[in-house]
Amino acid sequence: MSPKRSAVKALGVLTFSVLLILTAFDAPAQEDGGSRHTVVFHSAREDHTNNQIYMMSSDGKNQFRLTYDKGSDVDPDLSRDGHEIVFTSNQTDNGKNDIFLLDRNGVVQNLTNNPATDEWARWSRDGKHIIFGSDRDGVFEIYVMNADGSDVRRLTDPPKLGRYPSWSPDGKSIIFRSGIDIAMIPGDGSGAAVQLTHEVAPSFAQMPSISPDGKEVAFMSFREGYCSVFRMTIEGQQPVNLTPKDAADAASKWCSRAPAWSADGREIFFMSQRPATGGINHIFVINRDATDLRQLTDTGANGSPRAGKAGARERDVDRDWRVQ
Repeated sequence: MSPKRSAVKALGVLTFSVLLILTAFDAPAQEDGGSRHTVVFHSAREDHTNNQIYMMSSDGKNQFRLTYDKGSDVDPDLSRDGHEIVFTSNQTDNGKNDIFLLDRNGVVQNLTNNPATDEWARWSRDGKHIIFGSDRDGVFEIYVMNADGSDVRRLTDPPKLGRYPSWSPDGKSIIFRSGIDIAMIPGDGSGAAVQLTHEVAPSFAQMPSISPDGKEVAFMSFREGYCSVFRMTIEGQQPVNLTPKDAADAASKWCSRAPAWSADGREIFFMSQRPATGGINHIFVINRDATDLRQLTDTGANGSPRAGKAGARERDVDRDWRVQ
């Protein structure tokens, strides 16, 4: 084991192992051979007030906990093969956010171990690289590193803000928040950024995610006076508000954000707080055409859903993580 790798604390390992034994199951097979997927997310629930990483089936069933530490673990992303999860956590002694990696054996590795704030890690399609945001150079910018945390390189330059990156399906581009807008750059950071939105302050757009076919972008925007999930073409055209406020809720707290596409591109997962949730964040899913809205979580406070990629079937991933 390399010097950078560290096992979870003894109690955490014991608890994690016991949970895996007690909750082992074989998820039902898909009748159509299916494209259903596993969803990872963070949650703070009755037995713990700090955010921890969870996994569930795409219909909200089979929710189970994956991390056991005293920090706040947020914004997970599942590797394409379903074997590893990257997430942001402040579990280090200095309390700063770093990027961590969790494997199916319960081993946790700090990939960045930097005194700055690192956040929002996302896997490349081939699993060899991870992009993330960091303010280590004075302002949040986009960085890329190898999957083992080596060879960290900055892809965007100060002083313009760069946050919430995500890869295109073919790995050739990175989409992210640039200033108050959504922009895209080549995957190696070369060339000028292409601006896709045109927000007017105090509005801003962030947390973009490209559809599996590479034709559309889901993102959060504040352009209508509250944060909501929008969908637009990859060229930045035809924006549609997928989560508008109901007229009866005009004066209420309402925020929908952190959208993520399903593996087949038919659905978009996101986190939202609204009157129906008592103002607490929960995970929702909606069809890409804004029909069939469903709430997937109802316990604690939940956020940042990410669906497993098309290469990792729900049945296999759940079984791999829960049966050791």
